[in-house]
Amino acid sequence: MSVPTAQVFLHSRSYDPAIHKLVKGVMIESYLFEGAQKICPEMIHGKSITDPCLGWEDTEKLLYSIAEKA
Repeated sequence: MSVPTAQVFLHSRSYDPAIHKLVKGVMIESYLFEGAQKICPEMIHGKSITDPCLGWEDTEKLLYSIAEKA
């Protein structure tokens, strides 16, 4: 889940009681470094080889944002 998508969910959840009841959590794909990479000899340790992920800094900001609005 991207940061903007999570923020839309949080806003919708606080705005609409029905959504607040339905949405209990979000799934965030996170790793040390943002993005994804192909398997190759020069791989970056801490970067996903499957789906693109949020990097640590964006993950930390998003988690604090979620905690403030929960």
